[in-house]
Amino acid sequence: MDRPSTSQQSVEKVEIYEVREHVPYQAELTRAPGPYDEESGDTYSSTWDSAWNSICQLLNLLHHMQVAIVVFCLWHFALTSEPNGTISNLQLHIVFAGTGYQLFLVEAVLTLHRHNSWSFQLKKDSKRVVHGCLQLIGSLFVIAGTFLALAEVDMQINTAHGICGVIALIFTLISFISGIVALFSSKVRLFVRSGPVKILHMAVGLFALSMGLITMTIGFNMDYFSASQGGLSTALMVLVVMILIYVLVQPILDLISTTRSVM
Repeated sequence: MDRPSTSQQSVEKVEIYEVREHVPYQAELTRAPGPYDEESGDTYSSTWDSAWNSICQLLNLLHHMQVAIVVFCLWHFALTSEPNGTISNLQLHIVFAGTGYQLFLVEAVLTLHRHNSWSFQLKKDSKRVVHGCLQLIGSLFVIAGTFLALAEVDMQINTAHGICGVIALIFTLISFISGIVALFSSKVRLFVRSGPVKILHMAVGLFALSMGLITMTIGFNMDYFSASQGGLSTALMVLVVMILIYVLVQPILDLISTTRSVM
């Protein structure tokens, strides 16, 4: 029996070498970093992580429902409080200031929330754009609502509701301006450090929103509203406090982590 020539042996070695070289290389490409679906190849988180994310999204959904209830009650009271159907500056104040704080500014903060139902899939830059747009609209509503109230009382501020409202307006404007500076400071690092400006924007924004919702709570307790609404005023106060607590938790944690990273 004839033995294979030297050239045939070399060809066989090359072919075997090529097969053995590519097999482990393909295995490295298909190795998943964690549990995955063998049919689709998509990775998935553990059961506890999925359950926790579902609970957080459910709480977020309930929070949006609370916001909708409060805004609806504000609009209903403002548009139906006068028997003859007229709408004064005071009613417009309730509509504009209440919607600005309770809807637009609250949603502006929730845009950056990791479990927010309508924005958690957005990219970070997209979240910042939506956050800025909502803050701009909310600030315009708050400015209009505050000055409508001041025009109704001839610029005289002698109640806790009015004093807190003016303070909330001032810090809302500071928050909006600092937000613009923080947005452009990340682009122009030679002039302004983005870290301290971001911390200032977050701290001032949280204080402004807190004062705005506290002002609403005080307003629900005033005779002008509570005399005709009865137990609804107490329910709305509870809802606003619950909304405030939920909105503040995540930003406070982000503020602490950002401050530690800067320091």
